[in-house]
Amino acid sequence: MKKKLNVLISNVSYQAATGSFLKMLRNSQYYDCYVVGCDFLPEGFSSGSMLVDKFYQLSNQLSECEYSDYIFEICENEHIDIILSAEEKDLIMFKKMQLEQSLHTYIAEESIFNLFKDKHLANLDVTEKSILTPTTIISKTDFDNSTENKFIRRKRVSCCSRGIKIFDRVDLPTNYKFFTEEYITQEFVSGKIYTVDVLCDKLGNPKIMVPRESLASKDGTTFKCIIKREENILNICKKFYSQYKIPGISNIQFIVKDNQPYFIELNPRAAATIIASSLASVNFLDLYISHFLFGEKIPDYDTLINNVKWNSVVSRYYQETIMYR
Repeated sequence: MKKKLNVLISNVSYQAATGSFLKMLRNSQYYDCYVVGCDFLPEGFSSGSMLVDKFYQLSNQLSECEYSDYIFEICENEHIDIILSAEEKDLIMFKKMQLEQSLHTYIAEESIFNLFKDKHLANLDVTEKSILTPTTIISKTDFDNSTENKFIRRKRVSCCSRGIKIFDRVDLPTNYKFFTEEYITQEFVSGKIYTVDVLCDKLGNPKIMVPRESLASKDGTTFKCIIKREENILNICKKFYSQYKIPGISNIQFIVKDNQPYFIELNPRAAATIIASSLASVNFLDLYISHFLFGEKIPDYDTLINNVKWNSVVSRYYQETIMYR
């Protein structure tokens, strides 16, 4: 018999919430989930608000303190056992609040969030650990000395590879600033894009890592991918997670050129398309809840990775919801 579980998903309009969390919860082998969602968008203005069992709309005018109080109130009213979120601000706030339902003890330290949200600082730190990153262009001299013909301009603080612009060497704008507090410039690396969904135990030890090659994406979200066992990527991930302790679910992205992975970004949260890795392996949330909420042991790395259905192709599609007024 499945165990009854009351789950709160904050920011339920997010892709990770509707496209991944809800699907994994509804298909859980072990838990019968009553799912509560909350969001700043009104009911009906996101599919997430229509797919949960109960929805709470949040006011856009809430301060951080008021927001945390409201989350606490929902937890009390709905007897919430566990909170899920793919929003980094939520996770940091839940850790500060020390909400029991958010499993705050097992959320990555705020320093990890701060490091990896700043792409320049992350690249510097990662490079010091002998992991390749696309070369950052600081000055016109660096630009002139580069042998590449394509470059990217990206926001220093960003996620999901959004805000990236690619330009050719000959199209360099007049008085272009290569490096600012807001933007950085890097050499463009042409190759295959991989996202690796990772689940670590309470101590930050990886228990399953599933690389997926992006075949089609929009606004940084993958809609078609192939699950591939790339040992060079997995080995770099092992190195990463021995250096940075990130308990729970996270994801890391690479571009692979000539069989060499270049680090792009790490997110200490679930990816929007983690459902793809879950479908081809194990239900990530089943493992997460069993281990972090109920203290059960996660199977060892070799057992889990050897059960992944490698070379599976996952395609996503839209399904409509409607709220009649």
